[in-house]
Amino acid sequence: MTKTNQNKKPLRLILTSLLCCLLLFTIVPRAKIIYELSAREKELQKEKVRLTQINEERQLTLESLDSPQTMERIAREQLGMVKKGERTIIKVIHEK
Repeated sequence: MTKTNQNKKPLRLILTSLLCCLLLFTIVPRAKIIYELSAREKELQKEKVRLTQINEERQLTLESLDSPQTMERIAREQLGMVKKGERTIIKVIHEK
């Protein structure tokens, strides 16, 4: 080997090592961020599915509460309302 080739080998090794280190310092943090964002995305997708199910359940409840029969039942049971001509019967409980 010639002297110039021997001098270039360590220099080439150092430059290659520096380039690899530089790539590691730029790629590894980005890969970590990508991994964290992927995990967060999966969590958010699960939460979206859960919230969609809750929303559907509540929509069904809302639709059932919006029916005239349900409104009448709530008015009678919770508010004590009666139709015209009806009489209200009140139970009296005797305490001893």
